[in-house]
Amino acid sequence: MVERAQDLVKIGVSGLVFRGCLRDTFYAVFLVIKTQLSSVSKREADIAVESINLGPAILEKTSAVATLTLDRPNTGNQIDGEMADALGEACRLVGESDQLRLLVLTANGDSFSIDGGSTNKWEGVPGNPATHIAALAMPVLVALNGDATGPGLELALAGDLRICVPTAQFGFPGLSQGVLPQDGGTQRLPRLVGPAWARDMLLTGRIVTAKNALSIGLVNRVTEGPGQLADSVAELVAQIAGGSPLGARYAKEAVVKGMDLSLDQGLGLEADLNVILQSTADRAEGIKSFLENRGSEFRGS
Repeated sequence: MVERAQDLVKIGVSGLVFRGCLRDTFYAVFLVIKTQLSSVSKREADIAVESINLGPAILEKTSAVATLTLDRPNTGNQIDGEMADALGEACRLVGESDQLRLLVLTANGDSFSIDGGSTNKWEGVPGNPATHIAALAMPVLVALNGDATGPGLELALAGDLRICVPTAQFGFPGLSQGVLPQDGGTQRLPRLVGPAWARDMLLTGRIVTAKNALSIGLVNRVTEGPGQLADSVAELVAQIAGGSPLGARYAKEAVVKGMDLSLDQGLGLEADLNVILQSTADRAEGIKSFLENRGSEFRGS
């Protein structure tokens, strides 16, 4: 299905150019939307894509899925002040849409985002792009097309799911130059991999391979080959975007906020969110579609 997506789906934006390792993913996403989300008619399947050039990053949006691409491959997509500002603006634009179901975060080139060391102009620059990514209510899928180190790894940690190519490597080498992670790295890393692995990576600057990253929970999936990232991302997008948008947001909220609560408080939050979800049109549609033995037409309300 994914391989034929370019032949089956039309793009309604004149002159649009898809960039980076996920240039085919949009076509796959459109096909997914057309075939799995029955709320999208055939006419709507010839879907328009809004492309916003933010300088060092590119934001592309459909009515349901957005992709944010770091676009400074010649620098390894290092996060300097300009990149941080672009990512912050992208998050603002994405956060303003109640219709978007998912954000895919990826990059151009052979690296996702590498540490610039002492030459990294992001050091001391305000913006905190990882914090902006983490604050998004919708699920964020990070497609790691290559290495993510330093601020780049902090950015990846801010997402909800991470999928990487088998050649990708991850680490925080900053202490060798007296630099401490400053955008959530010391806090999000131990929450994912545990304090022992976090201390190991932070204190020694240890570089973790994709295989090891999967084993310790740093990433959720590793593709079988470097060229399979787009297909794997499209599959995950189909699974996430095919469910209730409100349900996905509430599930994310329950997990994220629950991490800072006691078990009893977390269970209370879960119960409250369930009560809210039961009163939505999406929940009623889920029940109705099940009884009628058809696909659900979730609208995020």
